[in-house]
Amino acid sequence: MNCIDAVEGTAKSIIEGLFQLFIESNHDDTEYIRNIKRVMYSTELFLQNNREITGYPETLKKVLYEYAKDLWIKNLVNNIQTDDRISAKIFEKIEYHEYYFNHIYNHGTYPL
Repeated sequence: MNCIDAVEGTAKSIIEGLFQLFIESNHDDTEYIRNIKRVMYSTELFLQNNREITGYPETLKKVLYEYAKDLWIKNLVNNIQTDDRISAKIFEKIEYHEYYFNHIYNHGTYPL
């Protein structure tokens, strides 16, 4: 395993832990997203200060972002799959949920 894989694996493990806390404690979406954003920012900052690991810290930040968003969206879909009527509506609106996640990530608040 090289250094960047270790950094990515560690960051993903932290994101998974925060996600489990989000689920178990029924935290607000903004709290989860704010916390994972801090993990991504801190990881990117570490890589910027240690350029010998990778010259492209923003690439890992994008990977971590997609990973955290996928965890969140899959959880949303899994919680609703028991009711077929609602499930169909969720799949139709998956783009909205991606927008919702992106908006909270970028602005720190719910979309209006």
